[in-house]
Amino acid sequence: MTRMTRRDAFRLKNRMLFANIISNAIGVGVVLFLIRHAGLPSVLPEAHRVMQVIHMIFLPFAFLLPIILVIGYERPIRSHLNREWTGQDISAEGLSQARRRLLNEPFVLIAVDFGIWLIAGIVYPAALWTCGAPHAFIMQPFFMNLFTGLITTAVAFFLLEHVLQRKLVPHFFPQGGLYMTPKTLRIRISTRIAALIFAANLVPFLAVLSITAGTFQDRTDPAQVLEQLRSTLFVNAILFMWVGVWLAFLVSGNLRRPLEDMIRVLQQVRNGRFDNKVRVTSNDEIGYTGDSINAMTDGLIERDLIKDTFGKYVAKEVRDEVLSGRTPLDGEKKEVTVLFSDLRNFTPMTEQNDPKLVVKMMNAYFKEMAEAIQEQKGLVLQFIGDEIYAVFGAPISRQDHPVRAFRAGLEMRRRLTGLNRQFEEKGWPGLRHGIGIHTGVALAANIGSPDRLSYLLVGDTVNLAARLQSLTKEVGTDMILSATTHAHLSPAERNAVHLKPLKNVSVKGKRNPVEVFAVL
Repeated sequence: MTRMTRRDAFRLKNRMLFANIISNAIGVGVVLFLIRHAGLPSVLPEAHRVMQVIHMIFLPFAFLLPIILVIGYERPIRSHLNREWTGQDISAEGLSQARRRLLNEPFVLIAVDFGIWLIAGIVYPAALWTCGAPHAFIMQPFFMNLFTGLITTAVAFFLLEHVLQRKLVPHFFPQGGLYMTPKTLRIRISTRIAALIFAANLVPFLAVLSITAGTFQDRTDPAQVLEQLRSTLFVNAILFMWVGVWLAFLVSGNLRRPLEDMIRVLQQVRNGRFDNKVRVTSNDEIGYTGDSINAMTDGLIERDLIKDTFGKYVAKEVRDEVLSGRTPLDGEKKEVTVLFSDLRNFTPMTEQNDPKLVVKMMNAYFKEMAEAIQEQKGLVLQFIGDEIYAVFGAPISRQDHPVRAFRAGLEMRRRLTGLNRQFEEKGWPGLRHGIGIHTGVALAANIGSPDRLSYLLVGDTVNLAARLQSLTKEVGTDMILSATTHAHLSPAERNAVHLKPLKNVSVKGKRNPVEVFAVL
């Protein structure tokens, strides 16, 4: 979290408290407005003094008690914000406790609000009862406080959620994950809808019944009753319609914003952009969906990273073919051309030169050789020490894989010549290598332990290619082809370089001599 100013800290610490005070003010204002236009009877003169005393005692109590309870409940939240503002260390336990309190705070405030108004609904009727007031006068403050509590609770439910989602949750949960916070109550979508129905229908209905019933008290003139009833119903309809529209605006906004954010992120994912995140501000079904979308984009980023890394070693089309799953990797026999390349006198060179220099030379060499192989759609299977193990025709089958391997070998020779020229200019030692190429049938599969697999080829074809690479040392050339590979070359390919047939050559691991061709 970034360092905040004192003003920012004050605002964040008191947003929920101010929102709760506003909710209670709206509830009181709505009820007083209804009572004023309903023409309900006032308190009896003899009970007026008692009511004034209760006002002086209860009203400060009703105002201060919720504030004290809220500040006490918010202590971990306020402590965390103070530490953040002053730059002190923030413990994981303290942050976790602050987050739990924050997510549960709307429910706590609603319970406190309704409890205070319920107490008022008991205290005032009890005071009137002790004064001997009639039943109708005793029930008036009871229903007035009950409706105030219901309206306040309904308004607070949505207003507190609005403040929580817009201001506090983005600060305390910048990465989302609200649903993973333990010991928290969840404001589900069904709960929101039920609360909206309650606020927009049931509360106005009960208020209309109560206030309408009050218009008949102490009135015998039918015309006066009907006129008062008409005025009361009109005022109630206008007022609750306005409250309903305002609550619907809050609810729709609380639901619309995260959905629009999800649509925005999904559209970018469809266009291949995975760096945007859904702003998760709730622990309900919408918040869980937002976190799931963020997890999906993280997976896509990781997949692209693996894909790009894989693409450093193989041609892009080979990479895409393997990752698509269209190529079987559980074992298949197929005709391929295997290429082995090995540096000459590499061990003495490592002993005679600085290790960092040797690493730079090897990286430059492998870079050039891998590019030469990939240009011909080959797959570099492994870098084994100073040796390169590559295959052509797998995992994607290609009819011209012997020709491609031959061209790759020639390009490797050409690139090494250019690389040595660069080394000479820098005063570095030169490199020499031997290349062996053979075409035949091999078993291709993902081979290894369950935790680590490698795409490899096994069989006599691989062994013979490795033997031909070693044979280059004996015959004094840097590239040898098997007769099988040579047979697949076109006359143009054969005439491109000087190929010298070497018959009756003994190869380690072979009983019978083999025919090979040296590239001179």
